[in-house]
Amino acid sequence: MVDAERVLIGSGAHCEIRLPVDQAAIEHVLVQLSGAGAFAEARSFNPPPTLHGSPFSKVQLMPDALLGVGSVQIGVSVVEVAGDAGLVHKKQEKTSPMTYILAAIAVPISLYVILSDSGDAVTAAPPKEYPKLFDEPVATCPQQAPEQAAAFANDKLALANARRERRPFHVQDGVAAVPLYEQAAACFKAGGDPEAARDAEEAGSQLRAQVEEDYRTHRVRLEHAMTVKDWRTAQKEVRVLLAFTEGKQGEYVTWLSTIDRRLQLKYGKKAP
Repeated sequence: MVDAERVLIGSGAHCEIRLPVDQAAIEHVLVQLSGAGAFAEARSFNPPPTLHGSPFSKVQLMPDALLGVGSVQIGVSVVEVAGDAGLVHKKQEKTSPMTYILAAIAVPISLYVILSDSGDAVTAAPPKEYPKLFDEPVATCPQQAPEQAAAFANDKLALANARRERRPFHVQDGVAAVPLYEQAAACFKAGGDPEAARDAEEAGSQLRAQVEEDYRTHRVRLEHAMTVKDWRTAQKEVRVLLAFTEGKQGEYVTWLSTIDRRLQLKYGKKAP
């Protein structure tokens, strides 16, 4: 049950309805409630989302709508809340549009998580392998002409600086900034500006080391929090790590998604 008028369905850590990364894009479907009713809008077409088996880009949702994302089917309905049914003597207040609840249930996923969760254990031990955040440093510039390479380098440098500034608030921006610095360095070299190339290369190298150290620190914090059953900290660290690995695939990312779903099922969106 999602108490909201706007619900994102996808594999991203910020989505209200989280699906495995092998089933959905980071943002796959947006379901939104308005005065005209509930609407679903496709945010990704890989694979195309469906309504009762038919692909769509934007469509109005009728009662008991059945969305499909990958192999997951999601039943969507709108529920109107009017007062507290448990207090029969309480005077009912007129329902406002903000008291609608959008209910979206990913039945196959939820049943799997509930049935596979035994005892008090939230999840199994983490996989030994985890995804690398970076490929090898960028060494070539896509622009060959010196003037074009220099202009391209300045654009990439400005973008890298902006993403580095946002890093304290969105860790994925720090991850994205590293190859931008490296590409800027390669293009400054191609544009005949070795000093600017050295500065950009140094900035990228330093940021790469800082981000990798932060990534390692959060992995250690998560494992410790799970060992001592500090679920509030575990939930926080899981979501930070999902942000670090946004767009990545593999056993470790699937493991993180499983922990996040299980913690939500047991304790809600905020662990105790």
